[in-house]
Amino acid sequence: MKHGLAVVLFIPVIVVPVSYAAMAQAGSAASCYVSVAPPSILSQLDVTDPAVKIFSDQAEVITDLRGSFSGAVEIRYRDTLLLAPKASFSNDSQLLNADGGIEYYNQNVQVQGSHFSADLKNNTAQLDNASYRFLSQAGRGDALSLTASQQQLLLSDALFTTCPKQDSSWALHASEINIEAGEGWGEARHAVFKIKDIPVLYLPYLTFPVTEERRSGVLLPKFGSSQKLGAQFELPYYLNLAPNYDLTLTPRYMSKRGAQLKSEFRYMTTQQQGLLQLEYLNSDNQKPDDFGQRYLAHLKHISDFTQQWRGSIDFTDVSDDAYLSELGSDYTNQSDTQLLRQATLSYYGESVHSQLRVQGFEILGNYNTPYNALPEISLSGAKPITLPAGINFDWQAQYAHFRNAEAAITAADRIHLEPRLSLPFITPAFELTAEASLLYTYYQQQAAADTTDITKSVSRTIPKVRLHSRLNLERQHSWFGESGLQTFEPQLQYLYIPYRDQSTIGQYDTTRLQDDYYGLFRENRYSGLDRINEANQITLGWTNRFYDSKDNELFRFSLGQIFFLQTPQPQPDDSTDLTSTESMLAAELIWHWFRKWYFSSAAQYDIDNQQIIKSSASLDYRASDKNLFQLNHRYSRAVSGLEIQQLGVLATTPLTDQWQLVAGYYRDLTNDRMIDASLGLQYESCCWAVRLVAKRQVLTDLELPIGNFTQTSQLDTSIGLQFVLKGFGDSAGFGVTDMLSNGIFNYRRPFLLTN
Repeated sequence: MKHGLAVVLFIPVIVVPVSYAAMAQAGSAASCYVSVAPPSILSQLDVTDPAVKIFSDQAEVITDLRGSFSGAVEIRYRDTLLLAPKASFSNDSQLLNADGGIEYYNQNVQVQGSHFSADLKNNTAQLDNASYRFLSQAGRGDALSLTASQQQLLLSDALFTTCPKQDSSWALHASEINIEAGEGWGEARHAVFKIKDIPVLYLPYLTFPVTEERRSGVLLPKFGSSQKLGAQFELPYYLNLAPNYDLTLTPRYMSKRGAQLKSEFRYMTTQQQGLLQLEYLNSDNQKPDDFGQRYLAHLKHISDFTQQWRGSIDFTDVSDDAYLSELGSDYTNQSDTQLLRQATLSYYGESVHSQLRVQGFEILGNYNTPYNALPEISLSGAKPITLPAGINFDWQAQYAHFRNAEAAITAADRIHLEPRLSLPFITPAFELTAEASLLYTYYQQQAAADTTDITKSVSRTIPKVRLHSRLNLERQHSWFGESGLQTFEPQLQYLYIPYRDQSTIGQYDTTRLQDDYYGLFRENRYSGLDRINEANQITLGWTNRFYDSKDNELFRFSLGQIFFLQTPQPQPDDSTDLTSTESMLAAELIWHWFRKWYFSSAAQYDIDNQQIIKSSASLDYRASDKNLFQLNHRYSRAVSGLEIQQLGVLATTPLTDQWQLVAGYYRDLTNDRMIDASLGLQYESCCWAVRLVAKRQVLTDLELPIGNFTQTSQLDTSIGLQFVLKGFGDSAGFGVTDMLSNGIFNYRRPFLLTN
């Protein structure tokens, strides 16, 4: 029969010097780590109980001063458990000792050792020949001695690895590891990284996290090589300046280009947050001496001043048009051709919503310079005003000032007013909305010095009438033998906008929009306000959906067309005759084919000329993130005056439990050439991973004339090697699918059907 002794005393809780945050980043390391369940007695312990309780098969107590215990000794304190063959306790000296096959447990860790001693007066404890491991995730290690106190945790001759037992793929050895209480960081001295028991790196001093707290220090370096950059190396240094802002400085060396400095400053307060990113290259070895410095600046800022007032800034600037395509950046894509510069101040009142915005774009390459809005002020009613007979009244207004020194119209002021009346009738099965609007726009235009045929003052008044109805029908139906729900949603729209000659008005923020299925029901087929299309038309469309018994959408097909009651008249200044493409048939199909297959497609068809205007199709098989396949095709009859037709295939498949193959290939069918290809091989074990990726893709050359770059662009070949020790470094971004997201054409998941 076990004997018990309960005394009120304190034992320092033993902490293992490993970052749980780092372990959470260990990826699949935890998935192949065999977890060990802690003794069931731990679930019965009371974390609030301050008493130390000792149980044993045999106990010898001399008055209340000393006690000896033997035979399956259990020492319980709060949520910890210590098991030993024998133990002794001295009440006068406040010493607790345990010998022979010590086992220590809490909910997260198991520690074994040969001898345990605790000095209760000084709140210290020591465990000799300690061996520890996490119970529910990867991570284990050894220490010649482990000493814990309220101030620090000290390990001598310590080892740490995330590899399972009998696996010596890698380990960190240190002569001493010291963790100060409350600091959140540990210090390792004379640390040696070993791979297969072979020393590969010596660090006289090393710091690492043991909590979520941040600390300044060197981050993991990056290596790479390509034809346009040569061999490159990055070594980030993180500066934890304050709890709410930090700075990362990254020296970058490119053997063909030179040395570059990158920086990222992040900040956050209760009302504001944002980041500032700067990249600077003093001189480029691949450019002439008089080319000058190369840089990138990016600022993103959001302010919530009050519940009604909000502001934001999004600004990006580069030194030259070829910066992104040649050097790349962490915040933009190498194929981007325009950079946004925008600042907004918004007010959301009970009666009026307003926004003040200044906006511009930096265009990269041989494209026309766009207009900048300096500024643009928009006003609208916060909610419709209900008039008699259920009629709703709402309105919007806008003032904008545009500038473009390179255009025929160098400056313009635009005032737009749009009141609207609407009468809605909505039921669960039927919707009908009647709308009448009046669009009034006034322009003041300033011509360039050498231009005389610009109308300085122009006004335009256009009425608009819209009737839109939708019917929602549903029934229970069988889908491949499975009961579910089928819906049929026809919709009909009548739109009337009379013709107005707008050739004397410049186009400042207006362009033609794509006519997909949903675009057929737009009130205006242009963005902006400088062009309002004529319309005397009926748009008919319908959508058919199937849902399973859990309301997951399995199938959707939409088809629509515009029928003209009067042929639209083109604008006199419109060089392209859009009337032949006005009456397009638009369709969209999404099919969740069985459980792992997806098919999606969309097309716009010119009824008059009987030809496809634009189409896309994608076939996806997605068993898991490590086993997927995608075949896609895209076609457009006119993109910047060019016909585009591309075919691509992306796939990743496991060769074994640890080896993964990833491949991607895109071909330009119009010019019969490869434009993007990649091949990657990855090995991943529980505690380390290595990846080899080879790429070959078209170099974006914005110096070439538009329309010629696809025929004359050169190809860039690159190869990269990445190595990660799981659980000790940041393994984020080492998933399989991210290898498919670094090319010109990124992998996109199958269309996520609404539930």
